[in-house]
Amino acid sequence: MSNLRNRRKAAAALTGAAALMALLTACNGTATGSVKTDNGAAAPVVGDSTGGGSANGSTGGSDAAPNGGSGSGSSGGSGSGNTGTSGSGGSGGSAAGTSVPSCQASQLGYSWADPGSGTGQQKHAVVAFTNKSGHSCTMYGFPGVDLVNSGQKWSLQRTNATPKRVTLANGASTNFAITFLVPAQGDSTTFTPTTVVVTAPNQRTSFDLSWHGGAVLLQDGATHPGTFIGPVGE
Repeated sequence: MSNLRNRRKAAAALTGAAALMALLTACNGTATGSVKTDNGAAAPVVGDSTGGGSANGSTGGSDAAPNGGSGSGSSGGSGSGNTGTSGSGGSGGSAAGTSVPSCQASQLGYSWADPGSGTGQQKHAVVAFTNKSGHSCTMYGFPGVDLVNSGQKWSLQRTNATPKRVTLANGASTNFAITFLVPAQGDSTTFTPTTVVVTAPNQRTSFDLSWHGGAVLLQDGATHPGTFIGPVGE
């Protein structure tokens, strides 16, 4: 009987040891898949390579780009080399567009292509911009134009025409027109400019040209005056 009890105790001990080893193995085994956080959400396992590269690509700008597109979107930072999100103005400016710079005021020649012509009360004077930069450049938009004499200045309004981008090779020219209303017989509000102050689009440096168009009907307070300017290249 004594030997039988000893064998049963030994068997029970072995069974308990086996159960303990199984429990330890279950608790200390290698983790696979995702690890749950305290709130039950799946957390990435250390060493996970999902979504390689930077999480945030650079965002393109929303300013007007030299090629007429909107913004110079920078390359994104994704691992696959995809382009980052463009700015609010659309896709980023291409290398082909940005390779042609804007024409700077100091790189332009200013002259009359037509100092004033036309029949009837409304006439036209045409100013030429000539590219003297030594390379190609672009112009876009409306110039600033002031008619001035010794005691008065009249800043002219723009038309509602849609500008177009003009690319000038070195030595090439483009124009814009000043449409002006000459006084009719009996008009008392006349203005005779001596100088036209011209500022190229998107520039701050001006150039003076002598005015040859004679007297102009002064409408500097009018909502829709008969004297106005058009965009470059119209």
